[in-house]
Amino acid sequence: MFGFVKQDLRLAFNLLKMNMRDRYLGSSLGSFWAIANPLFMLGLYTFVFGFVFKVRLPGADTTLAYVVWLISGYGPWLATVEALSAATASVVGAAGMVKNMAFKTELVPIAAALVGMVSLVVSIVFLFVLLFAAGNLPSWHVIWLLLIVVLQFFLIVAIGLWLSALNVFFRDLSVVLPNLLTIMMFATPIFYPLDAMPVVVQKLSLANPFYLISTAYRDVMLQHQSPSTWGILYVFLLALVLFWGGLKAFRRAKGYFDAAL
Repeated sequence: MFGFVKQDLRLAFNLLKMNMRDRYLGSSLGSFWAIANPLFMLGLYTFVFGFVFKVRLPGADTTLAYVVWLISGYGPWLATVEALSAATASVVGAAGMVKNMAFKTELVPIAAALVGMVSLVVSIVFLFVLLFAAGNLPSWHVIWLLLIVVLQFFLIVAIGLWLSALNVFFRDLSVVLPNLLTIMMFATPIFYPLDAMPVVVQKLSLANPFYLISTAYRDVMLQHQSPSTWGILYVFLLALVLFWGGLKAFRRAKGYFDAAL
């Protein structure tokens, strides 16, 4: 499919393991930081909004309801940021391997994007703990989680193919990307409900795939309902178009990587 064969899956898995090992190479705790870092951020936001600002959702009796609602959207976003950042810098970071080894270079950003899966798993486990504390245990609708996770990373990989190729020729992209993602985070209803935004932004958010993904997580984890069918289909079709176009653009551009790297 898309020009990949079974052996490419094994190579992508090996690249993923290499990324995880090299990411924390030289640190005393090693890969433990892959769990500690997102756990620290989730704990920090829980403390700040739950115990310092004591934000409450409309109609809620405690601040824990807002914290649970926040983490259910922010956790997946945290994984998205980590995955897109890793994918964008992946080809430049693996310049030696890209220039000196014969393999499908497009596997590099794909494997790099999957690094964000660790943060997502940590976020989901952290959310389950909060739900247990709030007495709002998930229902059978959590079986949708697998589809939502696959869909989220399909979209991330699709975007990562574009960004990783562009970053080879425009190195400033990886520098400015954190700022762009921060803007996107506040433009997406993650910290506040959709109806708290201007009407124009509300309508635009309905076409924002990251908002639809965060809503899907909240639907199955908090609202005990199935995600929106049209939302799932829209994100899938958008990811499919971006992946197909990104793969073609990447394969066309990689012939120029040696000179740019």
